[in-house]
Parts: sequence; structure tokens; C-alpha cells
Amino acid sequence: MWLYILAVWGVSLSTATSEMFTCSVPEDPVSARLGHVATMPCWLTPSMNAEGLEVRWYRPKDFDNPVLHYRERKIQEASQQSQYVGRSSLGLREVTSEGLKGGDVTLKLVNVTLRDQGEYVCYVSSNQDYETASVFLNVTVMGTPPLLSAVRTDADSVNVSCVSHGWKPRPRLQWSDGRQTLKPEKLDYSSGAHGLVSAHSWVLSSSSSAPWVSCSLVLSEGEELEGRVDLRNVPAVPETSSGLKTAVIILALLLLLSVVFVGVLYKKTGNKSTRVITGDIVDIETMRQPEDLVDLETMRQAGVDVTLDPKTAPPYLTVGSTGKIVRDSKDNPCPPGEHACILGTRGFTSGSNAYWEVGLHNEQVGGKKSWWVGLASGPVKIHGDVPATPSNGFWFLSSDKEKGLRLNMAPDILLPANPRPQILGVYFDYDQGVLSFINVKDNKLIVTVRAMFIGEVFPLFNPGQGDTAPMTILDVSHCKTEPVEVSVSERESKVAPPAEAGPKGSSFVAG
Repeated sequence: MWLYILAVWGVSLSTATSEMFTCSVPEDPVSARLGHVATMPCWLTPSMNAEGLEVRWYRPKDFDNPVLHYRERKIQEASQQSQYVGRSSLGLREVTSEGLKGGDVTLKLVNVTLRDQGEYVCYVSSNQDYETASVFLNVTVMGTPPLLSAVRTDADSVNVSCVSHGWKPRPRLQWSDGRQTLKPEKLDYSSGAHGLVSAHSWVLSSSSSAPWVSCSLVLSEGEELEGRVDLRNVPAVPETSSGLKTAVIILALLLLLSVVFVGVLYKKTGNKSTRVITGDIVDIETMRQPEDLVDLETMRQAGVDVTLDPKTAPPYLTVGSTGKIVRDSKDNPCPPGEHACILGTRGFTSGSNAYWEVGLHNEQVGGKKSWWVGLASGPVKIHGDVPATPSNGFWFLSSDKEKGLRLNMAPDILLPANPRPQILGVYFDYDQGVLSFINVKDNKLIVTVRAMFIGEVFPLFNPGQGDTAPMTILDVSHCKTEPVEVSVSERESKVAPPAEAGPKGSSFVAG
């Protein structure tokens, strides 16, 4: 009898001992980029098969509403927090891991949001005992591309300003002229919504010592955004008296600040809430969240049928018979100083809002690298040597083969974009003074320009020179649909078409 009891006790002790373990996790916090994948390692020590154990990942004080719950050899979705459904799974802490079979109970979280930052508890339970360990997740955010503007202060000196929003943690800002690192005259950081950081700096440089200046913001190696401005194109300061000259400079700087500082606010309509872009609140950080996508479906409800007007085409453009395709002429190239532009029909006046799309990619020959797309005022001379600036009735986004995207400001404002848009959406609201450019494939806003439009304006196109691919006006009429009711959470996850701008003026916001 005693021998039997001792035998049973020995077997029980052996079983209990075989299931004794601890949960191991990294000592340091785990970092993941906003919108990317987070891997939070947790493994059993000593290594053992965890397929028959219960694994639960949860946020502190939220045990009953887990991020992930594995039990009875399958994921239990019934008790899972709704915000993690479809985003959490068991992953691998390293490539050679055997997963559950090897005691790896790592949590994998996709499409990381700012709300995901914080502590996660790894809980593993057997029939005899349980163990826990915690992992802290830091969410990092790449901010907006740096926006540079320049004002000439005298014959040789140029004041260059750099602004970028929506970083986490605080980035390192550095200036360069390609030959040396430049010391900024001023560098300010400020925190906004969700703790995201904005950076503003300016530097004095000389156009005679270097043709361009760059502003870079760096989080870590490989996480860097750079913007450049060409100092050779900065308008010269007119000859004025000393006092007036100083006043002109101060006024130019104030205008520069009014151009750069734009933002986002919420517009309430009844019990519905939609996010809109406006020009009088300094808070564009929230536009960096991946859930803040352009509401392309709503914009397309304003879709119009744009056709190229051959009467406005110069001899060095070739227009297709359908009025939807244009390219540069191989036999009659555009001479230097001329604009290879063509207008579209129809024109727009007060009360108009419209949306159209332009194809900039061909499956056989690849994408276009040189083009203009935007608006032109009716009376302007689109051909000849008239500078294509807003003051002359031109508002457009262009692509340069070497430097990427740019706005036709004075001087041009570079908007680094990689890759270039394959399909460019254009949303226009005449009365609100809004012109937005959208990367349709990525469903992301590139930039919004604000201006006061007077008289009739027309769609403007320039297919550039030397590209194999043509420029194509796409049909968006088939995109119009009847309104569909959506949930509040779905409505708040998208950026509505820009509307309700503040006082009209020269400003822009980059996505």
C-alpha cells in the first residue's frame, strides 16, 4: 500500500516538475513604427512545448479583455478586445524559433497605432501554476517631409526656414549645404496632440557659397527625411531704403510663417463627426496616423468629366483623338523658356467643386517622371515666358526627374515623394479656395494648396519632356455611388474632402 502511494506521489511530483517554467522577456522596451508590425517576444524557460498551455496577452488591469487569448490549442476570439481583432496573433521572436512547440509565445501586432503604446503582460498557465512577464511597446512616428522656404535678406544672404510636424520621439534636425553642416540660427521643438513633436528651425546661408541648402530630420539610422531648397531661384531683394528694406524682410518672414502653419480640426454636423483640413489651427500631427486616410469615395462624388482642349495645345504637344491622352511631340520639341501646357474643359467658377484623376503610369513602359497637374486662370498666357507662379494664375503640383515633387511657389517648395504617384487625384473647391492633390493608389493626401481664385479657372496639364509614358485623363464618372450609411468609427477613420477654410490666402498643408 505504502509503495503504491509513494509511486503515485512520485509520478505527480515528476509531472509538476516537468511543467514548472518562467516567462522570459527582453529587458529593454520594444519599438515599432506607426502603421508597421510590432513583435513582443516572450518565451518559456526552460524551453518546453506550450501547445497544451493557456497563453494570454493583455494590457494591465484588463485581464478579462485580452489582446490575444490562446487556449485548448486555438485562439479564443470571443473575449478579445475589438480593437485587436484581426491585428494580433502568435508570432516568432526569431527566424529559427519553433513557435509554441519550442515554448515561444511571442505576440505579433500589425498596423500599429499610437494607442498601442504601453505595457503588455505575457501570461502562461498550466494545470499546476502560471507565470507572467511584461513587455513595454514604444511607438515611433515619422513626421511630415520637411517643408523649406527661403527669403533673400540682401544681395547674397538667404534666410531658409524648415518646418516639420508629427514626430515621435523628438527627431534630430540638421542643416547642410552639401559641403558642411550648418549651424541653425534657431531651433524650436513643440509638442502637440498625442505627444507628437513639431520642429521649426531657420538658418542663414549664402547663395554664392552653395547652390542649395538641405534640412534633415532623423530618428535613427535609416529613419530620415530630407528637404532641399535651391538658393539660386530665390527672388532678389529690390533696392529700397534701409528702413523699408527691413520692413519688407519682416513682412516676408511673417508671410512665410502664415504659409507654413496650417492644420486640422474637427467639424461637427448634427451628430456626425468628420475630420476636415483647415487653415487656421496649428495641428497637422494627427494626419500622420495611418487611419487618417483621404475619403476618396466622398471626393469622387464630385467627379467631373475633364477633356483636353486641343485649341489650347501648343504645336509641341500631341493630343489623342479622344481628348484624354497627351504627350510631348518627338518631332517638335518644346523650346527653352516655353511651357508645354494644355488646358482642360470645363472651366470652374464660384459655386464649383470638382474631382478628377490623372494617370501617370503605364504598365508596359513604367511611370512618368516629368509633369505638371493643377489649375490655371482663364486669362493667363499658358505659353511663352510668363513665370508659372500663383501670382500669374498658375497653381499646380509638378514632378521633376531629379528632385521629385514640388509646388510652384516662389521659390518652389520641394515635397519628397517616393514612389511618385501612379494615379494623381485632384480635388478642387472654388469658394473654399482649396486645391488638394492625392496619391490615389496609396489613398493618401500629398498636399493641399489654398488660394483666392478670381474668375474662371481651368484644369492644367503638362506632360513634360522625354518620358515614354503619356499623361492620361481617367474616367471617374463610374466611381459615383449612392450614399451608404457607415458607422461612426468608419467615418472618423478618414479625412473628408478639405472644406470650410479660414480666411483665404497663400498656404498649404502636406500629408
